[in-house]
Amino acid sequence: MQYDYKEKYLVEFIGRYDGSYIFSKENRFGFFPGVLLGWNISKEDWFNVKGLDYLKLRASYGQMGNDQVAFDSDGDGVIEDDELQEYAYLSTYNIDNYPIGGGLVTTLDESLLANPAFTWEKANNLNVGVDGIALDGSLSFTLEYFLNKRDNILIQQTGSTPASSGIVTLLPPVNAGEVKNSGYEFNLNYYGGNEDTFSYDVGINGGYAQSEVVTWDDNPGDPSYQRKQGKAIFGHLVYISDGVFRDQADIDGNTLDYSAVTGTLRPGDMKFKDVNNDGIINGDDQERLDESSNPTFNFGMTFNASYKNFDFSLLFQGATGASVPIQTESGEIGNFLEYSYNNRWSIDNPSSTHPRLANRGDTYYTGGNYGNNTYYLFDKDYVRLKNIKLAYNFPSKFINSLGLSNFKVYVNALNLFTFAKNDIYDPESNTGNGQIYPQARVINTGFSLTF
Repeated sequence: MQYDYKEKYLVEFIGRYDGSYIFSKENRFGFFPGVLLGWNISKEDWFNVKGLDYLKLRASYGQMGNDQVAFDSDGDGVIEDDELQEYAYLSTYNIDNYPIGGGLVTTLDESLLANPAFTWEKANNLNVGVDGIALDGSLSFTLEYFLNKRDNILIQQTGSTPASSGIVTLLPPVNAGEVKNSGYEFNLNYYGGNEDTFSYDVGINGGYAQSEVVTWDDNPGDPSYQRKQGKAIFGHLVYISDGVFRDQADIDGNTLDYSAVTGTLRPGDMKFKDVNNDGIINGDDQERLDESSNPTFNFGMTFNASYKNFDFSLLFQGATGASVPIQTESGEIGNFLEYSYNNRWSIDNPSSTHPRLANRGDTYYTGGNYGNNTYYLFDKDYVRLKNIKLAYNFPSKFINSLGLSNFKVYVNALNLFTFAKNDIYDPESNTGNGQIYPQARVINTGFSLTF
């Protein structure tokens, strides 16, 4: 339903009614409403702001439901199609065999505890924005705030359920999770020059988004600094690298207990921060960072210009606020990075920052639980000249006699330059082993013609 009053006040109501076989009969259907509001301020009789041609405020709120409930039941980190919880509201059983009374007897065991009460996850989306045009159409801008809050998230309550109960792997989905993502987006464009001689336009855009786990089933025995609740979604849980044991004297002067980490410390081994200050390095010294592999700020800049028969364009893009954990398949199974080789601890170069090289998994800091540390977290901040293009359009008087209406030659470059703190890996990559084909720098030239 829509309502428009003199193009000043705009209202729209929407709604959808969905059903899903994933849920029980009592919870199968859900209604998800939405409303959009607009106020065209520049249409008001009293609006008279010099230099401002158009101004509009808008807001929207909408709700959507999700029924795709899947759990990583086999612990491989990947959600497979057969892990969709299609009949979790029913008592389901596996057929098995078990020796009873000297014979093999066919038995039934529960594959999942039933929960007939679980229902739709809900995504609540709020947007508030302002659009404007100024300086006789030369400047346009958009600024928007958004809040995405997902509640009733379907999770397994594995954190608060003791492993000794024997039912952790059988837990059904429950509507017990809540996360949010909030931030802002902006877009600014300026058009200048004269179409008959030199014209140009510049555009700047960006978006900031900060996620947060609002409610989750953390293990109540976990220290507060390790819990997901209150941190970014998918925030890294890592040991804090604190340098390297430079030599035997450094090891002899160490006051922290590393017995839970390794039986013998060697020069070149990695140090860890004692996060809880108990004098022991163990699992309690992992810390959940308020940072994930997803950037919190993405931005871009475009520039386009025309002068007589020449066209020019470029695009910059970048991101900040993210890091990715990467450990290579190094040693007997693969090569070491040149960076690691050049900076490694050795007898001739007893570094206090970079550890000695070792075959994959042969040291506590390259494999197992303690390989998950901040030394192997690589920064993803970058600015990249993504595209640049120069073209020449031949004048009509030269090409019309050839039966052509347009003839253009151009030279174009992709991924020409990248400025990044991390110059080892592509900052746009999320791979955990570094095995990704790097962004190719491509320079090409060509022509286009129209008859």
